[in-house]
Amino acid sequence: MEAIVLIDGNNFYASCEQSINPNLRGKPIVILSNNDGCIIARSPEARALKIEMGIPYFKEKERLNQLGVVALSSNYSLYGDMSRRLMSLLKSYCEKLEIYSIDEVFASVSRPHDSNLYPWARELRSFIYQSLGITITIGIAENKVKAKLANKLAKTLNSSAGIFDLANVNNENDYLKKISVKSIWGVGNKTSKWLIDKGIKNAKELKDMNEYEIKKKLGVIGQRIQLELKGHKCLTVEEIRKSKKEIQVSRSFGSPITRLEDLKQALAIYTIKAAAKMRYENLKTSSITIFTRTSLYSNEIYQKSAHKKLLEATDSTSTILKIILDLAIEIYNPNYKLAKAGVLMQDLSLSDYLQKTIQLYYYDTNSMKSRNLTNTIDSLNKRFKTEALSWGITLNKKKWEMNRRLLSDTSTTDIRNIPTIII
Repeated sequence: MEAIVLIDGNNFYASCEQSINPNLRGKPIVILSNNDGCIIARSPEARALKIEMGIPYFKEKERLNQLGVVALSSNYSLYGDMSRRLMSLLKSYCEKLEIYSIDEVFASVSRPHDSNLYPWARELRSFIYQSLGITITIGIAENKVKAKLANKLAKTLNSSAGIFDLANVNNENDYLKKISVKSIWGVGNKTSKWLIDKGIKNAKELKDMNEYEIKKKLGVIGQRIQLELKGHKCLTVEEIRKSKKEIQVSRSFGSPITRLEDLKQALAIYTIKAAAKMRYENLKTSSITIFTRTSLYSNEIYQKSAHKKLLEATDSTSTILKIILDLAIEIYNPNYKLAKAGVLMQDLSLSDYLQKTIQLYYYDTNSMKSRNLTNTIDSLNKRFKTEALSWGITLNKKKWEMNRRLLSDTSTTDIRNIPTIII
């Protein structure tokens, strides 16, 4: 019999930092958003100090220092690499794997003859901690919705030790009563408010709610959630990831931009990243949008976007860069201090099924050379992880670059930051 499992990394960002720097273990840690703005992740030790999520760092800085809390800038290259390692290790323990987020994965596992998956789960937790220094939580059930609930119970019940099998208990309804409707996967804020107003406060009450009333108000999605709470399997584990509908790269600037050259440079860097993501996903774009805006707190608000529809889809960085740099002139305004910009690759299609246009239907040797050059650049950057090769526009000094003053100096993706062992 197949079981559905939800595995996630506990306090993932903070755990990655503690894993790569053992001096941080046992210490309260908070991770900050872009430009060291707000608190977006906390270690268990920081949670115990009742440090809240989303609080601006400058407001809490003095208090954090008094409490001995370590504040770190987001190290996304580290978190992404640790996530890839985690998913790779999980493959050897699971029959099917569906990556849900950077630190969450759905998996399917066959139950043994006695239906007891606790030995398997304990071995997996030990293996991941030994390999990565990261603690995972494992929720087990017969479908995805219940696996999510089981994972939450594994975190909140002291007796669970990070593992909970909701399909292997005698009093399932008692556990469902412990889960508020706000915590049910697929139930958003508006839906949870509507349910609470109707007197539905927990997963057990949602499970027993009138089916017609749920379908009328919440449609197929609400009906599916209720069916899974009743034990039906509506969603399978999908190993093949669905193609993205769009890819966006955007950032807030460390200091406002007023020069066109700086705006072009920022957009070029974001474009290079977006194009590389497209090629990784085997996608091409036929519609490109760029945008910029002032700070939301500025007295003078300005925002503008520009769009270009392509005759033929492409994933060529050089081709897209030319378009982006032309569009940048349309959105630039020297009278405003620009605080953020971004690029969107839209109308994405699989590279395997490229539809050529009549206007461009010919064999172009230059495009083949461009493809070979791009593949070489991608290969070298993937190998060395440090943008070994890039376009010249990215090399000028970046006065606007995102503030990351508290970035940890250790990483698994940069040989210059490899840990040093002194004997």
